[in-house]
Amino acid sequence: MKGTGFFYRFLCLLLIAALLVPAAAAEAMDLSSLSNDEIAALLEKVNEEVVQRGISKTAKLPKGTYTAGTDIPAGRYIYTCLAVGEEWGSVTVYSDGGKGNQILWEVLTAPQEGQEPTTIFMTLNEGDQLKSGVPFSLTIMPGILFQ
Repeated sequence: MKGTGFFYRFLCLLLIAALLVPAAAAEAMDLSSLSNDEIAALLEKVNEEVVQRGISKTAKLPKGTYTAGTDIPAGRYIYTCLAVGEEWGSVTVYSDGGKGNQILWEVLTAPQEGQEPTTIFMTLNEGDQLKSGVPFSLTIMPGILFQ
């Protein structure tokens, strides 16, 4: 029976080693062999997974038009107006790639001294189009936010 204790210790060490292999493999992943298209596809999948898991991340974006599922992952976000000085504009969300209903529209201005910037909670479904006339940030909304 003395060999039984050794066997269980060996099994534990083997299990620990097996658990460490995937972590080491991820750190040692060589991306240089991937093409530009493969890297872009991998990045898109990683971004989608970050949104689905609700990992809190923020992206700063210039004013412009963005389509959920193409330019940015579909998901729930906190939109923050980054206008400064005398800047102003509007934020609009349309369904169906800009061809559908207007879901949201709001005029935004830079905050006055001592004020917080305007934030808007929004859900962008696949194909929704976000148009912003001012620079902004999108923060992944991980769930209910209590204030």
